[in-house]
Amino acid sequence: MKSVEEKQEIKLLGLIFLLFAVAIMAWIPRFPEFKENLDLTNGQFGTLLSTGTFGAVMSLLIMGHVVHKYGVKKVLIANSLFMVIAFNIVVHTHSPLIFLICNVAIAFGISGFHIATSGQAFHTIDRIKGIDIARFHGIWAVGALLTALLSGLIVNYISLAWHIGSCVTVCFLAIALILQKMTPVLLKPNESPDSHLPLRTVFSSFKIDRMIVGGLLCASLLEYCTADWVAIYGKEEVGVSAGLASVPYILFMLAMIIGRLSAKKLDLRFKIEVVVQVLSIVGGFGFIAFLLLASAFSSRNQSIAFIFTCIAFTFAGAGSSLIAPAIYTAANKRSELPSAIVVGQVGVINNILIFAFKATIAWTAQITGSLTIALVIPAVLMASTVFFAKVTKKN
Repeated sequence: MKSVEEKQEIKLLGLIFLLFAVAIMAWIPRFPEFKENLDLTNGQFGTLLSTGTFGAVMSLLIMGHVVHKYGVKKVLIANSLFMVIAFNIVVHTHSPLIFLICNVAIAFGISGFHIATSGQAFHTIDRIKGIDIARFHGIWAVGALLTALLSGLIVNYISLAWHIGSCVTVCFLAIALILQKMTPVLLKPNESPDSHLPLRTVFSSFKIDRMIVGGLLCASLLEYCTADWVAIYGKEEVGVSAGLASVPYILFMLAMIIGRLSAKKLDLRFKIEVVVQVLSIVGGFGFIAFLLLASAFSSRNQSIAFIFTCIAFTFAGAGSSLIAPAIYTAANKRSELPSAIVVGQVGVINNILIFAFKATIAWTAQITGSLTIALVIPAVLMASTVFFAKVTKKN
């Protein structure tokens, strides 16, 4: 089979990250419609969304070993098919039970795909100098931004089922074609007896790096909560239309993209641990300040409240941009296990903790009647990332 040049490999891998984001993030701006279809309260819907953690944890526990044993291509194809089926079912349902089952399946597929693509990215970085994981995370964010823009434009014109069903199907078919072209450079099954890690070692090889897990939780919770609640916040707390409700998420993603694509320049000028410290404090407290202003003006002046909401989520995006990629890179360097397994093991603990916090945030919103109060929780945790920044220090 014809070999793939380095520049082409980077472009094709970047395209996979972009299409993956477009596919799995398309439904987020339309969460208010899912909530209405299921006829649930904020607390119920938030808890239902958080059940995806069960699928994610199952995938994270085993998929790193599966990638190591069977290679990247088979894992990506299998998880792509899994997600296409689940997404095409979930957009038609009005049953919370069916939504729960599909949500768990989607999270399983997303985590499996994430592990495989991250393993491939680290494999590429090891062979091709001058690139880092933040670059691919930045491209992923571009895909998420594009799909948010599209969702905001078509939400009033194209049905939920047609939009999400066609989007995920087209994206994953395109990914399958790209994988076929990338076959010569994809991470192959590890056939060496000395380095083979059988599936039974899932638990025996499991290690918890507390600084990595704590830092990643604090760094990523606000990003997860933004994805879950930003559209609902704009529609219910501020009172804007469904189309405008996607604007804060677009600005969040734009700030994240700028930060991640600037990673190399920042790394050359500043120490990475200093960048993490600054972003965590500015992102966390900046978000809190402007979200409280938005809440104060929501009943007086909707336009001003919406502007403050947009600024708040822009701060959140800037804070979320580089911290998580930096911690993932540190996790990979601090472990002797294959990168796909490291990503999986870190993700298991992170997802369990995120499940607990997301449920807490959902019911805080339900009990207090205020999403503003609930969203302060992940913002405080983001600011707390400053205490974990030292794990990113280069030795």
